[in-house]
Amino acid sequence: MAVKKILIVEDQALVRMYLCSCVEKSKECEVAGTLTRADAAIQRCGEGHIDLILMDICTENDSDGLTAAEAIKKFYPRIKIVMVTSMLEGRFLDRARRIGADSFWYKDSPSSDLIGVIEGTLQGKQFWPDSVPTVQLGNVLSCNLSDQEMETLRLLCEGKTNAEIAASLHVAESSVRTYINRMLEKTGYPNRNRLMVAAVSKRLVVPGNQLDTKK
Repeated sequence: MAVKKILIVEDQALVRMYLCSCVEKSKECEVAGTLTRADAAIQRCGEGHIDLILMDICTENDSDGLTAAEAIKKFYPRIKIVMVTSMLEGRFLDRARRIGADSFWYKDSPSSDLIGVIEGTLQGKQFWPDSVPTVQLGNVLSCNLSDQEMETLRLLCEGKTNAEIAASLHVAESSVRTYINRMLEKTGYPNRNRLMVAAVSKRLVVPGNQLDTKK
């Protein structure tokens, strides 16, 4: 059986080395190359045979792995794509499914799981987490925040004002204030700034507008 060619797209050097070592543990695969920008993967797919891509969602210079994966699936549909991330933003899962990714793997998972995901995906199987991992956010687990509260938190981390959040969510400003106060009460953080810092540092929310998860 021919050895399968794996392209790794990851901007963090240590993580890139880790992913390479995982691939090298498989007798069925070999690393065909590494890239630090997701958009460069589109051109690379046209330059030589690639069977599967390990595609990080957030790469160098804010290059969007989801957008690159969507383009690759359009032009090179036979290439399998495993989306890889350490971010716990739940909408990444939804968009990865919509753009046609084959599997999804969180970086905090065991390396043995990744080998199984790679080999299984090459065989036509799909691997998707049942749910987004939860993190401790102050006094509560992130899963205890409602959908409205999570969406408000995302918009806060994008720098939106209460009025802008209300317009985005099609609710009154008083409702936005209620969502924020509920989150502060649940988490125990003294103000919204501390809440936002915690959400970003724990990778629950992507800061600013790095990626558009609604495409």
